[in-house]
Amino acid sequence: MPEDFNERIINIKTSDAIKVDAKEPWKSLAISGRIESKFLFRTALSKSILPFALFKPDLVVLPITVTLNDKNEKEIKLHSSDELMSDGYLNASKWFKHAENYWDIYRTEKNKKISCENYLNWQNKLTTQNINAPFIVLYNTSGINASAVVIDRISVDLEFIIDHKTYLSFFNNENEAYYLVSILNSSIPNLMMKDFQSRGLWGARDIHKKILDVYFPQFDEKDAIHLRLAELSKTAHNKASQYLKDNTPQQELTATRLGKIRVDIKKHLAAEMKEIDKLVKKVIG
Repeated sequence: MPEDFNERIINIKTSDAIKVDAKEPWKSLAISGRIESKFLFRTALSKSILPFALFKPDLVVLPITVTLNDKNEKEIKLHSSDELMSDGYLNASKWFKHAENYWDIYRTEKNKKISCENYLNWQNKLTTQNINAPFIVLYNTSGINASAVVIDRISVDLEFIIDHKTYLSFFNNENEAYYLVSILNSSIPNLMMKDFQSRGLWGARDIHKKILDVYFPQFDEKDAIHLRLAELSKTAHNKASQYLKDNTPQQELTATRLGKIRVDIKKHLAAEMKEIDKLVKKVIG
């Protein structure tokens, strides 16, 4: 891929890696072709979310454009392949036409009246995303413990769009975002939610909103403990990022490898995690 995505026509194809989690008949389907770079976005699958770190945010193509409204705020607009054709985006129109054709063939009976683009935008969860807030907090939906990370939009090379398999919150206040991630990565709320998690063969496995049932106070800019948690979180982000550079996974992150690297990062952050747990216990207790 080119270092600069601005105003390019790029050759792309469906990733082989994504097929691992896909179900039939979608697992065996693939599209290849050319597309205008303005339809490329970054996203984070659940397996990309590590404690205080985001590993290789995926590239995704979407039939959307990001425009400025009359308040000079960014907003997302959804398009069909025919609309893209009318607007002169011939490559994107062809790509998404292929996707629409597959959808028309393989969609289930209950989705017969739903178009491909509207299914993608189910309950407007795509077009209503807040892409103006500079900071995003993400955490995984499944796993033994929550892993959370702050995404600073400025640090991402493309517009960042949230995948449906993650939980998120948007923030304008940087310290508030980092404070929350300290709490979500702490062992304290993760232990407190264990009795409420669904369980599989290997024990607790789903997080969803269970960790949010654990009480913790809203961020207070004047609270020294809250500010210290935010500071520790920033330090942990920097150290986790460097750890990944020095120990880049060489294989696809399967469930087992993902669990191991999440544990390894927390071990690497032992000093920060010890202080975070101590302070979170005070905040929650």
